[in-house]
Amino acid sequence: MPGNEKKTIKLNRDQTISLYRSKENEVKGISQRLQEINNLFNEISKAENTLKEVKNVKASESILMNVGAGVLVECKINNTKEVKISLPGTIIISKDIDEVVKDIENRKKELLDIRKKLSDAYNNNIRTLQQISKAIEVMQNQNNKESNSNNVS
Repeated sequence: MPGNEKKTIKLNRDQTISLYRSKENEVKGISQRLQEINNLFNEISKAENTLKEVKNVKASESILMNVGAGVLVECKINNTKEVKISLPGTIIISKDIDEVVKDIENRKKELLDIRKKLSDAYNNNIRTLQQISKAIEVMQNQNNKESNSNNVS
């Protein structure tokens, strides 16, 4: 079948090592992006859980809000139907809490899709690195044999 033929490219040792380093950098980049995706996923999951809890709070009921660094602030919830959304450029809008929860659920699905694609790319690159590593080992063994046979002559 046309287009399904395997192509072989011969690389010298330096080119192979360069390819290895390139793939290694690619793996590091993917790993960083995966970490960012996981952090974002955790952040929006916390927001989702908090919003779901806020929906169950009675009006004027006090809650403790974590503002970070172990600091809690006592707050009264006046409106459990709407929340404020911060948009780029210091714009704040009101939005129905159920709509926000749906938006968050959609963003989580998108992040899971991205995470799956990045994980697949990460695994493929790891396999490629293993293959390149084996090729470098074979080259090294061949160089050692050649230098040993040259020394014997």
